[in-house]
Amino acid sequence: YHVYRNDAGLLTRTMLPHMAHGLRSWDVTSAARVDRFAANSTHVAHRIAKYWRREASVVHPPVAVDDFAPIPAADRGGFYLWAGELAPYKRPDIAVEAFTRMNKPLFVIGGPGKAERALAARAGENVRFLGRVPFPKLKAYLASCRALIFPGEEDFGIVPVEAMASGRPVIAYGRGGALDTVRDRQTGLLFDTQSADALIDAVETFEREG
Repeated sequence: YHVYRNDAGLLTRTMLPHMAHGLRSWDVTSAARVDRFAANSTHVAHRIAKYWRREASVVHPPVAVDDFAPIPAADRGGFYLWAGELAPYKRPDIAVEAFTRMNKPLFVIGGPGKAERALAARAGENVRFLGRVPFPKLKAYLASCRALIFPGEEDFGIVPVEAMASGRPVIAYGRGGALDTVRDRQTGLLFDTQSADALIDAVETFEREG
């Protein structure tokens, strides 16, 4: 039994050229000896099929959904929420740019502080940076936001599931693991292009149809 790891291309791009061929050969040979592959999303299963020509069983990561719960509509706020590690691949920059341009309230939860300060320098006054918050506060923000903003492409993505368990919709980039969890126009809204313009269009559609 083998739990999926990164594909050979991702593993070897940073290697020295003389090591790459040997590592690729080893990777293909070792993959052929695997009895069964498991992937944490359909997105990753497709990647396994692409690089290793093998079928993978999709086993979604466990999410403690019982730790989250909706709150009455009267207790919710009027803000949107971005939450997670402020890593470039999660694309918090898209959320900050889009909401700065729209002048709509966005709360940003996460760190590290250096990334937060860089984003804050480009953000309007309507974007509020909260840093890393304790779990009870995260739960409260998830339950009271207007919607979670999820512009990154991730293998699975646990925060959207937590937001939906809190009774809140998710506006997500329609790639990666979000396709396994967010139902377009049922539990959220998906947008096709990873850009501030596309996110702005999605938020305007959400507010118009919501």
